[in-house]
Amino acid sequence: MVCFPVAIVNLLHADISKLPTAPTLLPGTFACGWLAPILLGILLGSNLSLPAAPSDLRGNLGIHDPSAVIPCNGRYYVFGTGQGISSKSSADLTYWAAGPSVFANPPAWTTTDVPGFTGFFWAPDITYFNGVYHLYYAVSTFGSQVSAIGLATNPTLDPGSPAYQWTDQGPVIQSLNGSAYNCIDPSVTFDASSNLWMSFGSFWNGIYVVQLDPATGLVNATNSTPIHEAFNTAAGDPIEASYLYHHGNYYYLFVNWGTCCAGVNSTYNIRVGRSTRIFGPYVDHNGVAMNSGGGTLFLKTTGKFIGPGQMGILEGDGTEYFGYHYYDGNNNGAPTFDVEPLSWTPDGWPAFTNDWSALYHFHMDANDDNGQYYGLMNNGADVYYDPLLGNVLSLNGTNQFVSLPGGAANACSFITVFKWNGGLPWQRVFDFGRSTNSYAFLTPQNAAGVMRFAITSSGIGGEQHLDAPSAAPVGAWTQVAVTTDGSQGILYVNGSPVITNTSMTLTAPDIAPTNVWFGRSQFPADPYFNGQIGSVRLYGRALAPAEIVAPQPRITAPAAQVCFQPGSVIPFAGAAVDYADVPLSTTDLTWTIEFCSTNTTNVVLGPLAGVGGGSLVVPSDPTTTNGFYRILLAATDGSGHTATNVVNVLPGPTNGVWTASYPFDNGAADANGNFNGTLVNGASTVSDPIRGSVLNLSGASQYVSLPSGIGAMRTFSAWVKWNGGNAWQRIFDFGTGTTGYAMLTTKANTGALQFQITPDNGNAIWFLDAPNPLPVGLWTHVAVALNGSEAVMYVNGQAVAVNASTYVLPSDVEGSRNFLGRSQFSTDPYFNGQMDSVQISSQTLPVEQITASSLGLSGGSASLTLNWPAFNNGLGLYSSPGLGSGALWTPVAGAPTATNGINFLSLTPTNRQTFFRLQTPW
Repeated sequence: MVCFPVAIVNLLHADISKLPTAPTLLPGTFACGWLAPILLGILLGSNLSLPAAPSDLRGNLGIHDPSAVIPCNGRYYVFGTGQGISSKSSADLTYWAAGPSVFANPPAWTTTDVPGFTGFFWAPDITYFNGVYHLYYAVSTFGSQVSAIGLATNPTLDPGSPAYQWTDQGPVIQSLNGSAYNCIDPSVTFDASSNLWMSFGSFWNGIYVVQLDPATGLVNATNSTPIHEAFNTAAGDPIEASYLYHHGNYYYLFVNWGTCCAGVNSTYNIRVGRSTRIFGPYVDHNGVAMNSGGGTLFLKTTGKFIGPGQMGILEGDGTEYFGYHYYDGNNNGAPTFDVEPLSWTPDGWPAFTNDWSALYHFHMDANDDNGQYYGLMNNGADVYYDPLLGNVLSLNGTNQFVSLPGGAANACSFITVFKWNGGLPWQRVFDFGRSTNSYAFLTPQNAAGVMRFAITSSGIGGEQHLDAPSAAPVGAWTQVAVTTDGSQGILYVNGSPVITNTSMTLTAPDIAPTNVWFGRSQFPADPYFNGQIGSVRLYGRALAPAEIVAPQPRITAPAAQVCFQPGSVIPFAGAAVDYADVPLSTTDLTWTIEFCSTNTTNVVLGPLAGVGGGSLVVPSDPTTTNGFYRILLAATDGSGHTATNVVNVLPGPTNGVWTASYPFDNGAADANGNFNGTLVNGASTVSDPIRGSVLNLSGASQYVSLPSGIGAMRTFSAWVKWNGGNAWQRIFDFGTGTTGYAMLTTKANTGALQFQITPDNGNAIWFLDAPNPLPVGLWTHVAVALNGSEAVMYVNGQAVAVNASTYVLPSDVEGSRNFLGRSQFSTDPYFNGQMDSVQISSQTLPVEQITASSLGLSGGSASLTLNWPAFNNGLGLYSSPGLGSGALWTPVAGAPTATNGINFLSLTPTNRQTFFRLQTPW
């Protein structure tokens, strides 16, 4: 069993320093630029295959019906449905900010020609020709065929340019009650002969194409008859959101089937057909004409990406990207923008695979190894040490369960390793659903005495089942896997398929669950799960049988965000478990490192077998920055099953990884020398009987000012003792002022400990609310970590709040106003209380390292006391006389005393050096 990252206390006679002040790198232990006082241990985990990275778009991503992305003067622009037509822009296709509306007031003809229209425009599209930008937009009302497509032009999209001015050109095409089509959702493109065409339409008779005049952008006067191109016969004609695109020898028509605008209930999915002529006919991959119901599926609901729609393609530098909206399953179905790279199959069809996974191994809590769907443990759900598997989730069968963000449920494969303690039937290992009418669950035993997976969208009577031959065994670790692909379901027990249902047509994305639980049922009368869960793995696709039994290698170093330069040292480390989570030996591991440039891939290290890690020295050659290093870890179990995991290390600055540490032993100096702070208006350090030297703030005007650069942090943690008082006192507030900040307050107007972050002049604000305010008069360990996709709040080492749609980082609001104890808002009160051991990192630290920073030391030459949060996460206190790969760590004798949520253990100072750390038992 390997250990977790830990804090180290160097215990010498009369030495009461709380944390070391320099990075510690041990032989065989890889710090990877993480927190200086932290030892990085190896976390056992599973990555069956390299998962798709979380979408890295950040900023104000709220948009519906986005246009194609278009460049202008060094920025990218996109327009969407909204009052006056909404806009957003980005300098790098990653961070997006809100822009001005196109129309302050709707053109007069729109409200005259379309009764009931109030200026809320739909589904614009934009293109550039004749030296100006042409923005086509839809004018309509819900359920009405009285619609129109209009056109506005502008010589530039840059609102700061003197030439910026939208000019409305009036209607392009209109429809009335009884027309063959509905004039919404325009898409405009040129054919190979420089003729201009527009696709449009929705419901009624579907999608049409009409020729436009390239001189005016309006309908061609001599060829104005729309051509019928696409119709969805199979689903009652829900079709709209067409997009025309020319690639190679074909024209492609993308359309949306299904319904939109219903949040997580939306059923949008993107279909495509192609033709050698822009006016069709378009056929799908099977040769079925799109105007007869054909359409090859391109993108559908998976994970948090519910109801993807409104396709648009951007070309540039030999790479194609597609933009679209989805209804965010992690954010109550809010319409959200995404941009992804577009690929093409050898036979000329567009392709994109969102091959995501969420992996829960319960090392200390219910975090997702892939950083997208962090779970919360409820009602005392605990981490328990098992001698075979290590740390596992323990549920008492009374009221304990784990809750996940909604997007995690939209999977097609479910794999879990659990040990059931027995009891009443209908306990749930997992239950993903909306209510008692819509769910997908696994129970170890149903009323008939067998283990069952069931899925339904129409209540008990509509259930589709997979029944095992017997109940799950009691008191034995069992691997159970379920795969669904929309045509069949397969149930595996300990790697072997035991039942196949060829009539199982439902998958979890078909029901888009909102109640996503381990250990709890959608039915209130059903019992909770009683037992332990070693892992749960969720995949967006149906796994093949060989993947069910494959080992699970995991690369733990290098860490995310680590880059290399010529001469750098790249450490690597990892481990593996078999399909049932049993750890494999290092003799089962093989490492290979490749250097990948534009045209070649060369092995530069390995195969290196039988080791848990090592390091690669990058040659001192500037040409190394013309490529990247690919680190591969292969694991082979005793049955000969093999799997490989991959991590890429890219060239880039190596000084972007830092940690600031404030023990307040020397004013507000950073013990790591990165960002020294200043005590302002009488802020001071005082001696606390528990924490030693701490920061003291009076609540009047005292605070700590920190320099620019600290705002690029991704993790903040601190010990805090609050004296109480009015709401909105700040633990920290980093930013540029009242329009851009990241802050943590002891109590918001909600009455709870709250984190907020807002860029872009407050056009979007993200929140994290704890269940309660910060306790008064008690030392409490608090932390916040962000990765650009989710934000997690920890109190005393336990995750208490997750916002899995926090598409922003503190670096997006970085500025010169960085405070401990003071708000950006002048009317807010100052913090009244004490702080200690403030740790601020440029990396998104896992819970193991956040917890590690909570170990503290107080006292003097006569007696010393270690203290740490009395959390329930399986950690124990261990000591060693030295550090290094051969260090012997033994349990510390004596049980700690828990007072006010903190463990205390008194120690007798000695004249020998001793190190302490928190870790799981061997």
